[in-house]
Amino acid sequence: MTVRIAPSSSLVSDPATSIPPASRRWEEPVPLGRAGAIYDLIVTVGFATPWTAAVVLELQRAAHAALGLPGSPTPVFGPLELMFTAMMGTAVTMWALARILHPVASLIAIDTGGRVAFSAWMVTALVGGASPVIVMFLAFEVLWGVLQGIGVFRALR
Repeated sequence: MTVRIAPSSSLVSDPATSIPPASRRWEEPVPLGRAGAIYDLIVTVGFATPWTAAVVLELQRAAHAALGLPGSPTPVFGPLELMFTAMMGTAVTMWALARILHPVASLIAIDTGGRVAFSAWMVTALVGGASPVIVMFLAFEVLWGVLQGIGVFRALR
């Protein structure tokens, strides 16, 4: 005797309808999410290798000197510091690529939290006497944090 089990429609579910509506909002695209990620990619890809990071850091030192800015310029990094810089640059570059491909509220909300943290670290460095060259980066972190925060808020409404 052979027993056949027919597929039941109750056992097969549509993924779009099995996710609660509130959770689906986290997968809504955030209009400026991709733009913020593209900005991050442009700014951080230069830090993604020790060789390019050394060049970018030298450009920061040159800008500090050319503008006669107060505070301490970016120091010359050795191999260990360049390794950590490149690891962070690689991670942020990959994170930017993920958000370019999937600019959804969940990822953009996480990124917005990261922007708040990065901004706090930049302010801490400035208060500690770092070169004002980083003010430009700080301004864009705050700007993108506000714009993305508004986008996430709207996506979740």
